[in-house]
Amino acid sequence: MVINRLMEGFDRISRTLAIIGGWPVLGLSLLIGVDVIGRKLFNLSVQGADEIGGYVMAVACAFGFSFGLAKRSHIRLNIVLPKLPPLFQAFANVVAYLILLAFSYLMLWQMLDMLFESIRLKAIAPTPLQTPLAWPQFLCAFGISYFAVHLTLYFIKAFGLLLRWNIAELNRIFGVETAEKEAEAELKETRIEVR
Repeated sequence: MVINRLMEGFDRISRTLAIIGGWPVLGLSLLIGVDVIGRKLFNLSVQGADEIGGYVMAVACAFGFSFGLAKRSHIRLNIVLPKLPPLFQAFANVVAYLILLAFSYLMLWQMLDMLFESIRLKAIAPTPLQTPLAWPQFLCAFGISYFAVHLTLYFIKAFGLLLRWNIAELNRIFGVETAEKEAEAELKETRIEVR
């Protein structure tokens, strides 16, 4: 099915973007380390480290939402849901995805509003770096739009399964995993990454 291939493609891209996004976070860690050592030993500071850190974390989070979706890491009623009847689980899963979908488009709307306002005003950060705010805001908006589209695919799939009354498949794909299954999946993934 087309929706399955699209979901798998978005999942793969999300993983790649998460890895790419990890490098700036690592660089930020090194920059903060240099800043701390510089302040302690030489009474010197790296100008803008906190500002750069804010931008890096905002962009990493925007793209991380999609990776969290692919890994089913977003918080739900993980303790209660598996104990409920399968039909209730299915409805709860679809409603959870619907709420998250609405929230993602609300975030995107606000992010785009802020981005277009920054572009219109040619806004720059009131800091020594004087960063044009549209740059990090564009990356955040791109990450959030990617998440919203990715989530839309997931919701279409879940809602389609519900309409076809395929409750078992819906809960298998979108339901929460038991702690044992989650631990087993983590161990399997760790073995794959080590190779």
